[in-house]
Amino acid sequence: MNILVIDTGTSSMRGILYSPAADILCSHQVTYQVQYPKESYAEQDPQDWKSALFSIVKIIASYAKEHDLSIDAITTTCQRSSVIPVDISGNPLSSAIMWLDKRTQFICRNRESCNPLVFSKTGSRINTVFAAPKMTWIRENQPDIYQQTYKFLTIADYLTFLMTGHFITDHTYGSRSLLMNLYSRKYDAELLDLFHVEESKLCPLTEPGSILGSVTSEFSRITGIQEGIPVISGGGDQQCAALGHGVITPGSMEITSGTGAYILAYTDAVPSSIQNNVVCQAHAIKGKYVLESSILACASSYNWALDIFYSPQREEKISYKQINHDVSLSPPGSKGCIALPYFQGRGTPDWNSSASGAFINLSFQHKKGDMIRSILESTAFELQNNIEILEKYTGSIRQISIGGGLTNFSIFNQIQADVFQKRLLHFSTNEQTSLGAFINAAVALGEYSSYENALAAVRSHLSSTEYIPNTENKSLYERQRIQLNSIYKKLCIL
Repeated sequence: MNILVIDTGTSSMRGILYSPAADILCSHQVTYQVQYPKESYAEQDPQDWKSALFSIVKIIASYAKEHDLSIDAITTTCQRSSVIPVDISGNPLSSAIMWLDKRTQFICRNRESCNPLVFSKTGSRINTVFAAPKMTWIRENQPDIYQQTYKFLTIADYLTFLMTGHFITDHTYGSRSLLMNLYSRKYDAELLDLFHVEESKLCPLTEPGSILGSVTSEFSRITGIQEGIPVISGGGDQQCAALGHGVITPGSMEITSGTGAYILAYTDAVPSSIQNNVVCQAHAIKGKYVLESSILACASSYNWALDIFYSPQREEKISYKQINHDVSLSPPGSKGCIALPYFQGRGTPDWNSSASGAFINLSFQHKKGDMIRSILESTAFELQNNIEILEKYTGSIRQISIGGGLTNFSIFNQIQADVFQKRLLHFSTNEQTSLGAFINAAVALGEYSSYENALAAVRSHLSSTEYIPNTENKSLYERQRIQLNSIYKKLCIL
């Protein structure tokens, strides 16, 4: 049973056709860009995703036909909190408001007093990242669009509609909306009232790993894929990444270092002692949960440094080779330079959207390599701040699985190991997100009897690299982390 995974990220959509043993049979990627029309705004034309989806499926369906390969199911995994208002025919009524959009700061501040209530029901604090404030903003600032809206969709919901004609979402996306009660896994009347959103404008909720519908004749005609094959929700991208990393039992944890960085740890249930310094949400595994901490700027900070310091070098491979080389010349501790890595604000533990980036302790001895290394080190400091909090709920974690684009840079991986003082495991693929969606679909379709069996099959042909912490750097990095936290409290605290 071959499964096509549609993996939709912030900068691209990829289609990967997996064999039952999780070998990649074919893949295709389409890139696009988020638009920033005003300060704090981040938008995207839904046509980008529609065009990318049709193009990817058409190309992979054609390849499969030429090579006598079947496509037996489609599953999706997507970025989680972007909002698309659509009419009853599924036509977008405006650009999507993206997850990193911050126009809703005023709406969120006006509801700060409700944080205890919201967290007690959703496992999350009110923040611009989540979907509900975006819906509120549309109601207050674009009332005509709000009135015309039949459903508010995530990107995953939009793709599902294009393939099946159904409006439906799963609990992983619902738990990023601030409108779903984490315990009942239903929309909560009190939360709907708080954000002034009618439940009728939301998609029905279902478990991740569920069959959402089947490919319509129209989608089949346009793309060439077989009509009637099932479409399955793999779950939100970070939950799928956790599944692909093996976060399926107590004591397991992973870090994905992409545009932002996300730490996810497994939990069977919402911890009774949970506080609002973490996020708790539905796992991609039915009925289970993950604890999540987030760093809003990770690889995006490294790319910013690339643009600032290496802009004349237009070829990406040459630029990365040079920036990585310059970082390698800087010693641990970056000669005392410390970056405040809050280029997109601060995520957990305090969700401070007003925090900003800065460099501290600069002198004439510092070179650009020192400044860029300090971004990587300070990102690791922030990750360690959050790991310490997560371990209060999970117990001590001895090994962490890591992935994401920035982990292609081995120096960053060693920095993390030295800061965390934990063993890190890096697999020979960065496809954990799509593999997580594949695992969920394969289990849902009965290809594997359990997540454990599916994960073992996936890992059977992967190699891995282990990063062992260097104890000599422990005290240096701990001193700098304490200094970073002190500076944050003085300059950026709410």
